[in-house]
Amino acid sequence: MVLGGVAMTPRLAVTLGGSLLVFALVIAAYVHGRSAGFERARVQYEAQMAAQEAANREAIRRAETGLLKTADALASKSRELNDVLDTIDQAADADPDGGTMCLSADSVRRLDAIR
Repeated sequence: MVLGGVAMTPRLAVTLGGSLLVFALVIAAYVHGRSAGFERARVQYEAQMAAQEAANREAIRRAETGLLKTADALASKSRELNDVLDTIDQAADADPDGGTMCLSADSVRRLDAIR
């Protein structure tokens, strides 16, 4: 048998067949390794994303807790300031010099208490 001007001997046929088999095995190993690498990378990526999502949820939970504490503190401070203003208003209403054009010493002290 002649192949491309070269006589095909049984030894040449076995050598070519073996070379093709080795080449096919190398390609198969490459493809298998590549797909296994993609699978490992996918699993690692999904684990990282799950960890990041859990960390995000924890950060949001902590922020909401801090926000609620801050809101409670502000509401308490607002009630405290409103109580002080109500006390000052009551004192101003009870001041006998409340309607005069000048400020009395009690009026000045009440104004100073607002600062």
